[in-house]
Amino acid sequence: MTADSTRAVGAPSLGIVRPPGFWTSPFGWTFVLVACVAALGTVMLVRAPGVVTIRGIMASKQDFFNDEGVQRLLLKHGIRVDVTARGSGEAVYEVLSHRTQQAQPYDFAFPSGQPAADRIKSERSQRGLYVRTTRLFTSPVVLASYREYAETLVRNGAASRHSGGPGGALYYTLDTAKFIELGKSGKTWNDIGIGDNSSPRVTNGNRVLAHNPGVCRSNSGTTYLGLVAFVENNERPAQNEAEIDRLARDVQPFITAIGMPESDLWQFYITPEGKSQGPIVVVYEHQFLAYQQANRRQTGRLDSERVLLYPKQEFQTDPEYISLKPGAADRLGQLLLKDRDLRRRMMELGFRMIDQSDATGTRQLFNQLAQRGVPAPDPRTDYTAAELPELNLLQRLVHAVGRCPS
Repeated sequence: MTADSTRAVGAPSLGIVRPPGFWTSPFGWTFVLVACVAALGTVMLVRAPGVVTIRGIMASKQDFFNDEGVQRLLLKHGIRVDVTARGSGEAVYEVLSHRTQQAQPYDFAFPSGQPAADRIKSERSQRGLYVRTTRLFTSPVVLASYREYAETLVRNGAASRHSGGPGGALYYTLDTAKFIELGKSGKTWNDIGIGDNSSPRVTNGNRVLAHNPGVCRSNSGTTYLGLVAFVENNERPAQNEAEIDRLARDVQPFITAIGMPESDLWQFYITPEGKSQGPIVVVYEHQFLAYQQANRRQTGRLDSERVLLYPKQEFQTDPEYISLKPGAADRLGQLLLKDRDLRRRMMELGFRMIDQSDATGTRQLFNQLAQRGVPAPDPRTDYTAAELPELNLLQRLVHAVGRCPS
């Protein structure tokens, strides 16, 4: 553009010296030179020798690879991870829709739980396609809530406190059977006294239910459905299709009564509106623990308003890193398994890191929390480990309850 083309037509002359045009000024050429150098640097960074981009598909565990600290640590090893975010069910579908090794666009998959991982491993093995798995960490499925709601459940015999800390207990044990019964009986939060001891007074006319992600696409939604079915089936997994069909009819109204949002509920939970619209939501433990560590670091205190409910029937999710191609994906899996800095970052993000000395990662994570000024939940001593039915039966349950598209 020339200087003449920017002249205001019909404007009176005020005797002000017009600044030089962009290309005729020293600034213009300096700006261009600096911009070119910056652009060249960016290109060199993106295409730097030795930096390989590895493509992965995953659900909630995308939090790990999207973390800036993890990205910096990986880049030191010449690795950049390109994440495609999908629900666990969708990740399974996308991975398995490519029937040859050459057509597979992803280097690895990282579903959030065992059922999705099992299906990927089983079907790829049957097709003779490459598959190699690495277990890195675990994270229980839990229910995130707010203090008034947790204390209301305590007064109704449906929850009990763990040991307290500054501002009160952060953690509670949920009597899952009693909680389910409150919801099935149609009780509302007002019915069970949500406003009795809250200041300011809280009212909520909604039924006593947990908000869970859609069971068709979310591992946490599927796992919560399996947990409810396990409790309703006298704490044993269904053994046949008849039992699955009966359980589907029994639990379907409880699971879908308030609708099933398709996305992860964590971000919704930590908004100011979360308490009124979704006072109990199904999440992963690591999300809550990472949040409290970050809150302590940023503000110097815990968020004592938000608390965590551990179902009495514990269910540890075991996400598996699955290499779909040999080479770079295998290298990344081994790096995540062995690199000390990356594994420390896993704990900072709230995961129970797996190693040979501590199979569930509990001890190391709890030590990390203590160092960060965040109390750990009480050790579990008398809890039942919930079990899911066999994969084909679980899929039948999910489709019946969620009315999933074929």
